[in-house]
Amino acid sequence: MITPTTRKLSAAALAAVGVIHLVLSPEYLSEQTYIGALFIAGGLFMCALAVALWRADNVPSWLLGALTMAGMGIGFVLSRTTGLPGFHESEWELSGIVALVLEAGFVAVAIPALAPRRDVAVAGGHEDDRRFSHTPDAARAERRREAGVNA
Repeated sequence: MITPTTRKLSAAALAAVGVIHLVLSPEYLSEQTYIGALFIAGGLFMCALAVALWRADNVPSWLLGALTMAGMGIGFVLSRTTGLPGFHESEWELSGIVALVLEAGFVAVAIPALAPRRDVAVAGGHEDDRRFSHTPDAARAERRREAGVNA
């Protein structure tokens, strides 16, 4: 389970990477227009996801955030190694390294955040009586058990 503090730190990482991309976008617009446009689009998208994740723990924000952060990180590494179409950078500037660390950290936290959640049985149940609360079969079995029907 992800704590509210971890979720908010993750949202802050999303926002920070988004702002880094927005700040750098004019430089990349002048070097290669499509790179600059991707910086603007990605930066705005990450800032919007950061707001959504800050407000509530929800799967779409975690999933889209992880995919966007991973994509941005992969794009950074590729642009410094094999190069992107019409664009190859040789410097590994500090802003890129900071963004890469934040991106990797977000993805690492998003993995358990996206894992199926397990609910512990309510008081009076057995400690081993755990179930996946989101599966239809588990919910049906729980309703039958509450109604006193043997499965």
